[in-house]
Amino acid sequence: MKDDKQTAIIAQNIKKYLIENKMLQKELATRVGIAPSTLTDYLKLRSRPSHTVVKLMADVFGVEKSDIDTTYKVESSKNLECLISEAQFFEGHPLGNNDKAVIEHLIRSYFENKNRI
Repeated sequence: MKDDKQTAIIAQNIKKYLIENKMLQKELATRVGIAPSTLTDYLKLRSRPSHTVVKLMADVFGVEKSDIDTTYKVESSKNLECLISEAQFFEGHPLGNNDKAVIEHLIRSYFENKNRI
């Protein structure tokens, strides 16, 4: 998996908030709407939660998503995910949630493929 260090940070933070909230993994998985095995995969560093899942977890724990995934911590400039989520128009065309999801997917695919070349 690429960027194992960040994946480990995310897993560590999820574990921390599970303990702080005296919550079982199964309860978190149910409240977020994922399979318990998927949460186990996150905690054992086999996969990383999507941006949507990180946001849902943050909502369950009552924290910011940057408290779980530190890549969301933005100082003087916004990260691309924030810019996409806040975008309202592109060349005069309104952007809906589907448009934003497609844009994010295209950018993610671009960078994944860029690293393979």
